[in-house]
Amino acid sequence: MSKKEFPGNMISNYGDEIPGSQVRTAPSKRERKLKSEESRGNSGNGCDSKPGNHHRQSRYTRLQTMDETSQVHDLVIVGAGLAGLAIAAAMHKIGVNSVILEQSSTLRSTGAALTLWSNAWRVLDALGVGDQLRRMHPLITGIRMRNMQGELLKGFQLEESPGGHTETRCVERKILAQTLASVLPKGTIRFDSRVVSIARESESGPFQLALSNGSLVRSKILIGADGVNSVVAKWMGLAPARYAGYMGIRGLAEYQEEHSHEFALTQYIGSGTRIGILPTSRTRVFWFLVYNKAHPDAKYTDPKVVKEEMMGHLKGFPEVLRDMLDRTPMETLSRAPIMDRWNLPGRAPVVQNCVSLAGDAFHPMTPNLGQGGCCAMEDSIALARTLGPVLVHGGNPNPRVISEALEEYAAERNRRTLVVTVISFILGFLLMIAFRPFVYLRDNYLLPKFFTRTTFLSQTLYDPGQLPDTKTVAK
Repeated sequence: MSKKEFPGNMISNYGDEIPGSQVRTAPSKRERKLKSEESRGNSGNGCDSKPGNHHRQSRYTRLQTMDETSQVHDLVIVGAGLAGLAIAAAMHKIGVNSVILEQSSTLRSTGAALTLWSNAWRVLDALGVGDQLRRMHPLITGIRMRNMQGELLKGFQLEESPGGHTETRCVERKILAQTLASVLPKGTIRFDSRVVSIARESESGPFQLALSNGSLVRSKILIGADGVNSVVAKWMGLAPARYAGYMGIRGLAEYQEEHSHEFALTQYIGSGTRIGILPTSRTRVFWFLVYNKAHPDAKYTDPKVVKEEMMGHLKGFPEVLRDMLDRTPMETLSRAPIMDRWNLPGRAPVVQNCVSLAGDAFHPMTPNLGQGGCCAMEDSIALARTLGPVLVHGGNPNPRVISEALEEYAAERNRRTLVVTVISFILGFLLMIAFRPFVYLRDNYLLPKFFTRTTFLSQTLYDPGQLPDTKTVAK
């Protein structure tokens, strides 16, 4: 093993024992010393006196000798969410193969739907799937901010936006995931492949990813796109995402006939509670509820419990919202704490020797601007533009060259996403205020005066650029 300490090396991020079939290179001098001391019944004396080392050693599992003929992939992506699928699609588009490790048995669709703004549609067009999704999801034409009683506080049409019409559609997550997956080569996504530990064969050698099914995957480059509770980010030593102070419930209402909801993003704002609705089609409407809670409570996934909680928060809101909840199939309901993380200078870097992150694993943000999924897909273009040429050229790229490409990618994406994350947090803070005098001030002065097209939509004007030309890249 490399003499360098890697956060979480050889240790299951879930507290599991690494299956005995896992492999590794010959033990180091320090490991041979530990084994010798253990054989004398004195293993505790072999641990360093640094805090936490005894706990680390108690979970350490030795791996057998590696078969040197086993395959080493160029690029492995952990997580088949929107970021992971978009990255694989972008890389495939320029001639780079990848492998996605997904812990679920199928593509995930938690969250029911999401808003895709113009910046995301630029990405989808670059990946060649934009028009396919447009045919299934009508345009959102306006934004409406209302109080709990339904009275309009502020509204505008998206065609009046700065820079011209802003393309906005509410897209079902399941359809988006299936569409992105459909352009990938067969076998790209490996389901039921939960990563339980990450190791390095040497300081710059391949990664070893031990999976819950007992297999081992090796890769030169590792991208963690495994969400807000990323195993890869934890292994890299990044701070956990921070709870923003409110919870979110989401669902997808279904109507037998065409619904009467306006094709607009409509939000009803109360005191510490907010409800939003966006149609995804003429018979389906996505909705979300966010509400203040001092601490995220124990996770529960029973849809009946979630629905009962939702009904309790609807008091004082228009009756049409209760009707919408009654039309929501239980299986579309989900509930989760709202989290974010500000990747400020001085914290653990998001690039560490041929490993980096994407999507919510990189830049978790609150949903108040509707940019989380959009920024996740932007990552795919930036990564293909910086890392893609290194891999297209073939051969065995120098780890230093790979890391330089990832550093360029991470710097570009952090400049972009840190701004969005901070603005989204501030907007959420204002919208979720529960102090009555401030609520009055917000609804009657701040929102009408300062909630403008520019302040809300400026981030949608971002152009992520195009994929590199395959002919140019291949030279």
